[in-house]
Amino acid sequence: MATQRRDPSTKRPQQSRKGKPAARGPLPAPVHRIKVGQPNKRMRWVITMVMIVFLVFCGRLVQIQGFDPSSLAAAALQKRLKVVKLPAERGEILAADGTTLATTVKRYTLVADQLNVSQYKDDEGKVLGAEVAAEQLAPLLETDADRLLPMLDGKKRWKVIAKGLSAEAWNRIDGLGIPGLTSTETQQRSYPNGAVAGNVTGFVGSDGSALAGLESSMNKELTGTDGSRQYERGVDGSMIPLGENSIKTPVNGKSVELTIDSAIQWYAQQQIAAQVKEAKAESGTVVVLDVKTGEILAAAEAPTVDPNDPGASDADDRGARVFGEIYEPGSTAKVVTAAALLEENLVESSTQFEVPYKWKAPNGEEFRDSHPHGVEKLTFAGIIGESSNTGTLIAGQKLTKKQRHNYLTKFGFGQPTGLNFPGASSGLLAGPDDWDGRTQYTVMFGQGVAATALQSASVFATIGNDGVRLTPKLVKSYIDPDGTRHDAAAQSGERVVSADTARMVTRMLEGVVNEGTGKLAAVPGYRVAGKTGTAQAPAAEGGGYDGYTASFIGMAPADNPQIVVASTLQRPRNGHYGGPVAGPVFQKVMSYALQARGVPPSGSEVKELPQTWK
Repeated sequence: MATQRRDPSTKRPQQSRKGKPAARGPLPAPVHRIKVGQPNKRMRWVITMVMIVFLVFCGRLVQIQGFDPSSLAAAALQKRLKVVKLPAERGEILAADGTTLATTVKRYTLVADQLNVSQYKDDEGKVLGAEVAAEQLAPLLETDADRLLPMLDGKKRWKVIAKGLSAEAWNRIDGLGIPGLTSTETQQRSYPNGAVAGNVTGFVGSDGSALAGLESSMNKELTGTDGSRQYERGVDGSMIPLGENSIKTPVNGKSVELTIDSAIQWYAQQQIAAQVKEAKAESGTVVVLDVKTGEILAAAEAPTVDPNDPGASDADDRGARVFGEIYEPGSTAKVVTAAALLEENLVESSTQFEVPYKWKAPNGEEFRDSHPHGVEKLTFAGIIGESSNTGTLIAGQKLTKKQRHNYLTKFGFGQPTGLNFPGASSGLLAGPDDWDGRTQYTVMFGQGVAATALQSASVFATIGNDGVRLTPKLVKSYIDPDGTRHDAAAQSGERVVSADTARMVTRMLEGVVNEGTGKLAAVPGYRVAGKTGTAQAPAAEGGGYDGYTASFIGMAPADNPQIVVASTLQRPRNGHYGGPVAGPVFQKVMSYALQARGVPPSGSEVKELPQTWK
């Protein structure tokens, strides 16, 4: 049998002398065996990991230096590049006399690095901190230091403090020497003359988007092309002077010069606003045209809008009524009927008519004049001078329906004005086949047809221009950023009636001012030809009528017409006839415009046309 080896660490139990086991003492404490480490294995593991990391770096180094150095360098450069937008300036809107109606001004946004502000010190090195900075800055921002302090005190590196600061305000702030205060340059649209031509210029939103008027319709011309500035920055964000730096210069927008005469525009706005208040009217407009060129010298209205604060005006007052609001012109449209009858040789100014208060048309429709009267013996010139509805219809029935419609169309009713203006209307003129039994007559005295104030004024400008109709003109020229001027295209002309017809109508209209319903429109020293208008105003809801439109349109000097003025008031409650309500506005604006344009007084006395016969 093999001998078993005994573990020397164990001892055989001692025997007593008598062969019996000795008594067992207390057990020894357990022994914890310590595992001996394996340094070779650990070393191999460490070496393996080091080799892997080394190989990764070597592979990356080979890739960078050998295979794709340019693309990686470009990617790194892109991360270091900063691109800053350089906004182009929006072009200006100018009046014909050079007055700035809309421009772009520089504004500044004040920004604080709160950590730097907290290190604000005096000249002796004593830390003043954000609290003193707030006290010094508050008066310049017109606020309280307590309100300002939370924006300056903290750990933010970029905190907007105020927007829309002028250059002067920013310079004062910068002069305080407070560290951590910087600014970013922005642009803001400004309208230096406030509400003067505000309904024409329109306005832009707080984000610079064009919202109304010429700002909207000429947005393409006014808007420039933004540039940019690109520079390479270090880890602290500062520009690396010799890094990749470049500038793409912005191209500013074109400026637009209007035909508007700012002085006449201002005066017209003052007069119509005063008359709207006096007549307790809903609104009013004044249009001033240059007869020979078709240029719009003024397009005034009340209420109007200040483009610097459009939100202060009602939504209905932020547009341009002159170009977009349509109404039945009433008796001013009798000029078209008169011109048509003369042009077609159906009547002469001296043709005699017996004119009753009421008149029944062949189809049974009955019409009446504005005031009761007996049968009057009036010449055709007298019918126009007295603005007789029944007399106009008796003479006008000589025109066929097609002729009535053709002349209304040729004078511009129901036709585009040619202006690219937001909300501009062509008016309303149904075809002759769509006229009912009453409308075929009412169109001859300005009801059943609708037009804008500009369209109605254009009728008189056509008569004053010897029967040639010009497209109304609002833009005079475009001006490049370098100052190069491009004149707008000359307005096209279309003959509507002969020069003889136009001059005879003008003479007949002088009778309206001298002897008829327009005596309040007379201008001392000048011969004036014009026409009153009083039309029923359609109700906004439910059909029918709920007020009146009072107007007066005329030209001067009548012996050589230069200027047309059209004044209109909607739903006046303190009187409603065109002569007394709108005539005074015409008289004041025409007097001012003639003087402002240097138009000499009339050189000949008017030879009155017979108004009555026996």
